[in-house]
Amino acid sequence: MDAISKYLDLVDEVMRRYPDQREGQAHYNALRMGWPHLEAQVLGTDRDCYGSDKALPRLLAWIDQVLPHEEQHPDVPA
Repeated sequence: MDAISKYLDLVDEVMRRYPDQREGQAHYNALRMGWPHLEAQVLGTDRDCYGSDKALPRLLAWIDQVLPHEEQHPDVPA
């Protein structure tokens, strides 16, 4: 399974576990859980969709570029 698929599966898992979260929050939290070094590059930028779903398209475009080149965090099951 590629990194994008793992990321999207983690987003789905977060949304199932925490149905009160907005989509942007779920994406942000999935990134934080699976790739915390990338989450640090998003925090406080125009890609930070935790506070507003309006930033979600920018986050997804960025993830599409960087995530295929990243390894999954070792604490997240493959």
